[in-house]
Amino acid sequence: MKSRAPKTAWIGQSVARLEDPPLVTGRGQFAGDINFTHQLIMRIVRSAYANGRIISIDAAAARALPGVFAVWTADDIADVPPVDFREGSIPALDPYRQPVLAKARVRYVGDPVAAIFAEDPYVAEDAADLVAVEIEELPPLIDAQAAPVDFSPGHSSEAAVIRQGYGDVDAAFRQAAHIVELDLAIGRHSGVPLETRGAIGRYDAARGTLELHGAAKVPHRNQELLARMLRLPPSTVHVHESHVGGGFGVRGEL
Repeated sequence: MKSRAPKTAWIGQSVARLEDPPLVTGRGQFAGDINFTHQLIMRIVRSAYANGRIISIDAAAARALPGVFAVWTADDIADVPPVDFREGSIPALDPYRQPVLAKARVRYVGDPVAAIFAEDPYVAEDAADLVAVEIEELPPLIDAQAAPVDFSPGHSSEAAVIRQGYGDVDAAFRQAAHIVELDLAIGRHSGVPLETRGAIGRYDAARGTLELHGAAKVPHRNQELLARMLRLPPSTVHVHESHVGGGFGVRGEL
């Protein structure tokens, strides 16, 4: 009987990649490749302002367009809590969690304001253009060195210092042979994946299960998060990860 090679035999060695064949042969499945019968297309209406107060959202014309099944604003999903943190609760940042759809104010260009559900993407696009959003534009804060300001009750632009860890960190530093301290400054940047964010959900009323297909990246964490937000037993939420095609961190969160 042959003995297995020790684990250290693999350190520093090239390992055969298992994920490449479907990608290089054109058989990869991304969010846009997954379809179900009678599916609807969602189109998001987004803020054109970096900072502003929502005065009104008139979706009557969009709802009346043939082929549109629903138009949601924050009032229509008031029982859905803010989007939670994938890696667990961070109490100091809980008040700053983003609502699924903007409530009362918008906080960045592209902030989701309304969601259109239609029979095809063209109808959804037309309906989005019919949603009249009135926003009172407020001065954006774009200087990282500017003095902190309150932008809503209990919310400030003061930078938060979050400390997380385990064990006795202070003791570890006291006993360290050397301590290196760096003061770093970097420009704002972001990864730009070829495949944008995308997902497709299917609710099976007969079985009481919710499926989510797409670039989940961390399916178990997102399953827990969705179950918590939607108040569902985790066993009824099934998250299926498709081929990712490059995440680079920007698509890691739900």
